[in-house]
Amino acid sequence: ASGSASTADSAYGSTSLPLHTDMTYMTTPPGVQVFLMVQPASTPEAEATPKGQSTYLDGFAAAHQLFLENPEAFELLACTERIYRCLDDQEGWHMEAAGPVIETKSGGVNRWGPVSAIRHNDLDRLPDLPPYCSSLDVIDGSFYHKLTNAHEAWNEILSRDSMRLVIDLQPGDCVLVANQRCLHGRYAFESSAYPRVVMGCYVGTDELHSKMRRHRLPVL
Repeated sequence: ASGSASTADSAYGSTSLPLHTDMTYMTTPPGVQVFLMVQPASTPEAEATPKGQSTYLDGFAAAHQLFLENPEAFELLACTERIYRCLDDQEGWHMEAAGPVIETKSGGVNRWGPVSAIRHNDLDRLPDLPPYCSSLDVIDGSFYHKLTNAHEAWNEILSRDSMRLVIDLQPGDCVLVANQRCLHGRYAFESSAYPRVVMGCYVGTDELHSKMRRHRLPVL
């Protein structure tokens, strides 16, 4: 991304962006994010590895993997609300919202129904401090330690190459991301030498579900 937009968002830089969902600091994050690659970060012929590649990961698949490997971590991330914030003095914003990293529908095996949404952005998440907002029955002195370990287990799954899709987008390529399911990120690039320009917009969750119903598609 580039241009005169506010730089309070880390997307307007050239460093690598870890996998995340957007607008975690909104009560209802957007349903779809649209990316249009205008100009990818150019790579010198001497360098074989492209710069500024886009990365994607299915958050529902990652949540399922966490449930299989570490059910306690899954439960903590599904039961505990985390707080996310965006402060932007230039635009006059103070956005703040809370929600679990893994949102599920009630019911199902072991009381967990299908995963319905992912809310994950460590760059916007505030520190975990008491009082904890959790639906767990017992909150004791070890809660913070367990929550930290659960989040590390989640991030370890997100870091696996086997879970990621890496795409070297070309000019004119357009990607639609289900923002409450698919995490996205970016490899670093050198903005002064290899400029990278991406345009984008959002589609609200209600608008997305409306369109899906009009086309007789199931709404999760």
